[in-house]
Amino acid sequence: MLEKLACKSRRNDEDPNIELAEELCETKDTTGIAEIVGGLKSTDKAVANDCIKVLYEIGERKPELIACYATDFISLLRSRNNRLAWGCMTALAKIAEFASEPIFEKLPVIIAAYEEGSVITVDNSISVFAGLCKAGDKYSKKSYRLL
Repeated sequence: MLEKLACKSRRNDEDPNIELAEELCETKDTTGIAEIVGGLKSTDKAVANDCIKVLYEIGERKPELIACYATDFISLLRSRNNRLAWGCMTALAKIAEFASEPIFEKLPVIIAAYEEGSVITVDNSISVFAGLCKAGDKYSKKSYRLL
């Protein structure tokens, strides 16, 4: 799957990444999605950046396909690569209702990213908190106060 990323095609636009996300959603290719998640840890910044784009585009279309990777996204919120940090928060915003338990368990990490992150990170943090509120009473009391 990594060979289908925009950077591997020497393209500067996001179209190949969006097309890959659509393909993975259509085929529900969990093996391909796992490969893309693995690419988040690439030492090649362009690969990691393209992978997070693919993943949050999947989250926009079929969040249930990436919900099991919530802890992977949370672990990268403190990345020095800002695109990766805000991209992971974007992915979390898409899956908050589907992965409320692992997200709620790591809420202090998400709050820290909210307090220290870029504008995009902050905006998507609010969506994460709102998603937790929608997920049920267990999560809403603490999450609602963050809104």
